[in-house]
Amino acid sequence: MREGQPSQGSPASGGRELTRERRRALAVAIAACPLPVTGDRGFTYAEVTAGGVPLAEVRLETMESRVCPGLHLCGEVCDVDGRIGGFNFQWAWASGYVAGVGAASRE
Repeated sequence: MREGQPSQGSPASGGRELTRERRRALAVAIAACPLPVTGDRGFTYAEVTAGGVPLAEVRLETMESRVCPGLHLCGEVCDVDGRIGGFNFQWAWASGYVAGVGAASRE
């Protein structure tokens, strides 16, 4: 496999079955994907992002996607908006912990 080529592994096989070379090639391919910022709404709206994956599509006990099993979600990727005062930080930390534990214990 040449550098920058994505892995040829099956999505169902899981990342732990990829060789180190394929994992590195996958990381290079992902890092090479451009994600341009096209603008912002200014400081008036800079408190928290809005929208994201609806919680109905997430298994809350593990934060695993119901749509894409094996994908664990957390923080502002999910459609959760809290009031000013640390609620969004708390959601990010708590959901990140649950997602990490869920991903680590997945068979």
